[in-house]
Amino acid sequence: MTEMKHNYHTHTPRCNHALGNEREYVEAAIAAGFETLGFSDHSPYLFPEEAGTYYSSFRMRPEQLRDYVESVERLKKEYAGKIRIFTGVEIEYYPKCFDKTEKFLKDAGVEYMIIGQHVYGNEFDEGSVAVAGAVNAPDETFVRYTDLLIDCIKSKKFLYIGHPDMYRFGGDIGFYRKQVERLCEASKEYNVPLEVNLLGYGEKRWYPRKEFWLVAGEVGCPVIFGVDAHRPSSILSAEAHIEEFKKEYEGAGLKFVEDNKLL
Repeated sequence: MTEMKHNYHTHTPRCNHALGNEREYVEAAIAAGFETLGFSDHSPYLFPEEAGTYYSSFRMRPEQLRDYVESVERLKKEYAGKIRIFTGVEIEYYPKCFDKTEKFLKDAGVEYMIIGQHVYGNEFDEGSVAVAGAVNAPDETFVRYTDLLIDCIKSKKFLYIGHPDMYRFGGDIGFYRKQVERLCEASKEYNVPLEVNLLGYGEKRWYPRKEFWLVAGEVGCPVIFGVDAHRPSSILSAEAHIEEFKKEYEGAGLKFVEDNKLL
């Protein structure tokens, strides 16, 4: 039985890169001893007219939102008393189209949002930067990216900040640490947790980034684990990844939150 009882970062096949249906994720969560499962598939976005025919392939489409919410709501009722289930989304903050999209989500019954900023900019327009490939981006882009996440924290609209260390910064480590410190200070001040992403950790990606989490430990900001489940088996492997991570970061001073109190 895993010490992780509450996960708010779970996907469905609607994002076009996850496997398994909602019921399989719920059954896996119960088998692992979870008390809470939040679905947070990649949010649809209502892009403006200037985006033309552009649409990203890694998120559900707007016309799929109703089915998504209704599917999770049915499971919430069916499994009542066995596990708490919530309907959320993982979403980027795109200034040109966020407000309209936020209203669309709320009107559909979405209960929470977590930030998963995969792109800096508005995604469809010139100057947008995919954070996974930002190694050679100007330092100033990382500053603006950090500013954006801080604005998200200050807004108090989001449950937490998912994989805040996904930005693949390739510059001076001292400069990197200063920006991370700014982000962690905001997280601490506004009590909005930063996520240790277990998908990245389990697959040995470039994140979780050690320099980031050492700074987080020094600042003492709130930290949460997120499975970022793209297949039901990810939930079952969460315990092993948590144990490995905590052993690796023993003594770093990371402040893990009581995640049962987030919703």
